[in-house]
Amino acid sequence: MIVRFVRDSIRRSPRRKALIIASIALGTAVATAMLGVMLSIGDKINVELREAGANIVVTSRAAALTGGVGGVTAAASGNANDIQESLIPNIGKIFWALNITGVSPSLLAHDGVLTIQGVSFPDTRALNPTWQITNGRWANDANECVVGAGVARRNGWAAGNTITILGEPFKVVGIVSSGDEADDRVLVPLARLQALTHKPGVVDRVDVAALTKPEDDFARKDPKTMTSKEFERWNCTNYVTSIAHQIEEAIPGTEARPVRRVADSEGKVLDSISGLMALITFAALLSAGLSVWSLTATTMMERRGEIAIMQAIGGARWLVATLLGSEIALIGLVGGIIGAVAGAWLARAVGQSVFHDAIQISWILPFLIMLAAMLVALAGAAQPLRRALRLEPAVILREGV
Repeated sequence: MIVRFVRDSIRRSPRRKALIIASIALGTAVATAMLGVMLSIGDKINVELREAGANIVVTSRAAALTGGVGGVTAAASGNANDIQESLIPNIGKIFWALNITGVSPSLLAHDGVLTIQGVSFPDTRALNPTWQITNGRWANDANECVVGAGVARRNGWAAGNTITILGEPFKVVGIVSSGDEADDRVLVPLARLQALTHKPGVVDRVDVAALTKPEDDFARKDPKTMTSKEFERWNCTNYVTSIAHQIEEAIPGTEARPVRRVADSEGKVLDSISGLMALITFAALLSAGLSVWSLTATTMMERRGEIAIMQAIGGARWLVATLLGSEIALIGLVGGIIGAVAGAWLARAVGQSVFHDAIQISWILPFLIMLAAMLVALAGAAQPLRRALRLEPAVILREGV
């Protein structure tokens, strides 16, 4: 009986039913797209923000105590400030190794007022994609160097010049514009600077880029004050602080510090975008519910006589409510299916347009959206349906409605 009633009822007023389906489909399409993007946006935004450079800096504990990152000259730093280059691969063995997107070791030295930084050029370029060679190219030979735009301007250097660094000639092959301290440095191959400073196989700084979760209050707790369960939860969450802690354990004697300028900006961007998408999702579902309420109110007014007859012949209110509710839920399901399909396509289009990579929708999201569509339809129809069921059948039938 329920199936026959719902089937025959849906056939009536097809335009109004189509409007309800369309409103639900539109709301759920927007909700699917926003939720799909919001659930996938974290790593994609982190990848985009990785262009800002490293978000973790690793130095020896002694260097951190005596002058901060890069604050001590190579000649005066001493062995306590060194990090053994052979230990750097240990970063790839930590729990969150798959979240590490770049590692760049370096060594700092001074030649008078000139600051020289030994780097692995492939690693540095990968870690800092925003750095631009404004004149020339990147170095690829032991006797070649790249100079920062600031120091090149002050000394009148250009690509093709030969300069003397620590008593050895180097050919300037490029001018780099970085927007940070590298503009005032001369970049040379790491192995070459290690040889010139008699420090084979050591570095004094390791820049690390990692995909991280925005920090919350729990992330900022001191690990020393945590219980074993709290520490396990903290350590198994890709906070920038927990990844830094694991790096310190992987390379003894070092201090890994988050670059707050980068890490905090990631959290703020993600929180702002996620909040905006959640608001859009709520607004879309609310507008769909209001549309269902408006259209259902009109439908219930037209069907007062039908409802009164069902009650007059012995139909209990719960049975009448079940019949009408089943009809509304089915309409909501149809709208939810259409909306889920359209929303998945929209999410992929947004991902391709913004991140140049299609968003992958979790298989469970469309099912949740279909359930939400039925709930929105029932919520929107609840008040008109309740009002219609509370009318006295005798009054309605006497009026001849």
